[in-house]
Amino acid sequence: MKKISISIMVMFFMLLLNTRVNSQNFTLNKANSSITVSGTSNLHDWDVISNNFSGKLQINDITTGQLENLEVYVTSESLKSGKNAMDKKTYKALKTDDYKTIKFKMVEVKSNKKIDDSTFEIKIIGNMTICGVTKLIPIDFIINKKGNVMNATGSGAMKMTDFNVEPPTALLGAITTGDDLIIKFNANFKK
Repeated sequence: MKKISISIMVMFFMLLLNTRVNSQNFTLNKANSSITVSGTSNLHDWDVISNNFSGKLQINDITTGQLENLEVYVTSESLKSGKNAMDKKTYKALKTDDYKTIKFKMVEVKSNKKIDDSTFEIKIIGNMTICGVTKLIPIDFIINKKGNVMNATGSGAMKMTDFNVEPPTALLGAITTGDDLIIKFNANFKK
């Protein structure tokens, strides 16, 4: 009986070790990667773009695109519109003096559809943290493997007020910003 228990424990640890060995880790490469946040106002639509973010991607099985972990960290003041006044209002709304980083961490894979041998359509939910407030948001993306690079492109929607962010205004309230945001990303992860 003791021999069987030891054998079962050894098999369990071998299986656990094998699962971890097969998993592949990728680190976000800033080159050719960007995150765009798009919104509206009563005057015109707007975008802010960041090329200064970090992250990691872990895939359990590259042949099935089985995602184990995804984390992304964006430096709040790296979001740029190309307009100094708008950037200042964005940073004030995001309270960047207190909250330097916007964070996303995957919680669950909702679906994973294989398109071809190197491309997968993935839907996840994850914890987005902005201004110290964390909410679950859905993110849909396509992941494509090319050599040692995993490219993820996709988007997600959210509202500023869900994170206690007051939509910025300008000209004494004459220009108002809409509450809805679309986050689009093109991220390259390297082994």
